[in-house]
This record gives sequence, structure tokens and C-alpha cells, in this order.
Amino acid sequence: MQNINDLEDLLLHYINDLYIAEEQILQAMPAIIEKAQHRSLKNALQHHLDLSAEQQTRLEKIVELSNDKRKGVEGKKSVNLSRNKINEQAGKGISGLIEEAEHLLNSSLSKEVMDAAIIACVQKVEHYEICAYGTALAFAHQLHFKAAETLLTESLDEEYDADDLLTALATASFNKEAAPEVTDNIVEGNEEVYQGLGGDETNGPKVSINERTVNSPGGRAGTSHRRYPTGESRGH
Repeated sequence: MQNINDLEDLLLHYINDLYIAEEQILQAMPAIIEKAQHRSLKNALQHHLDLSAEQQTRLEKIVELSNDKRKGVEGKKSVNLSRNKINEQAGKGISGLIEEAEHLLNSSLSKEVMDAAIIACVQKVEHYEICAYGTALAFAHQLHFKAAETLLTESLDEEYDADDLLTALATASFNKEAAPEVTDNIVEGNEEVYQGLGGDETNGPKVSINERTVNSPGGRAGTSHRRYPTGESRGH
């Protein structure tokens, strides 16, 4: 990567870092999917893994379009993306999160808690990507690089959707399944109130996630109103 002298150079730096991140995810995610217990979670993770290759293609397109713009501009050289770490820092953020996930998931976790742990680990990765794609989108907007904005928005939408779906899976079932079957004995006056962890009654019904719940893995599972750098509100 060439020297970073202006916002366009910084954008391309972020694009390359995202490209390396997607490559690391492509390499690491199959082993994580293999450990997932519920089919709905496996499907959701596999769907988003399939999208990672498409997201890499979008990043390649952004660099291609940027190189076309830079032709003939004094002091501007063409940029080539690398799937590998180009220095000690490139991809270090995502690799740290993946190493942390692998360490936890390869420890002595019970089957009951495995899916909750997977969701927690993968959401850390999703939040990293949301931050990185959001920053790149903000730069593209400031540079009036419309084509890059469109491509980055598509990938950022997918990251938000994946995060929403993982939250839906966790809150609907998986985290509850991992909770110990104990009650808190709370005394209110002369009356004892038994309250399960999370405020649910111990014998209350559990919500299940099944194939119909995740009819389209990676689809829009919740309602978000996050704002983009351009000022639009993203709602489902």
C-alpha cells in the first residue's frame, strides 16, 4: 500500500483492510459453523459466509473504479489489493477477534452453551465489520465517490442484517437454553417470589427457533434505525 496522503488514500487503506478481514473470515468461519448445534444458526452463519465472497468482489470493484479515476493524476499510483497481511498491522484487528473466538470455542464448552458462545464471538466480528464498512462509506460520501457508496452500503446492510439475526436467535432461544435451571429466592414482605434468571418464570414457556423462524437466513430479522453518514435512516 502506498503512502496515505489524502482521504482517498485513507479510503483505499480501509478497503484493503476490509478485504483482508473478509479473507480471514472465509478461512475461519467453516470451523465455527461446524461447532454450531442448531441448524438455524448454522444456516445463518453459512449464508453470511457466502456473502463474504460477494463483499470481497465489491471491494475489488471499488479499487478498480478508483484506479480508473487515478489514471493520469500526478502523484497517484494504481492500488492492488492483497488477501494477505501486507504489514504487521493490516488485518490485525479481525485476526485478534478470530483468535479469541477460536480459543473460547475450542475450550471445554458444553453443547448447551456452545451456540450462545458462537453468537457472542461472531457478533464481535460483525461489529468490527460494521464499524469498518461504515467508516469507509463515510469517506466515500465525503469524496463524492457514488459508485463506492452504493457498493459499501450494500455490504454494510448485510452486516447489519447478520447482526440483527444473531441477536434475534440469541434472545429468542439460545441464551435461555444456556442459562442454569435455578431460581432466585426473593423475599418481598412475608411472601417469597421465585424469579428465574433474566426475570423469566422458571417454568415459563421457552421460545424456539426453527427453520420457519429463519426462513431466509441472513434476512432482515429485526427493526433497526441506524443512521448512515449520508443522513438516511436505515429501517427494515
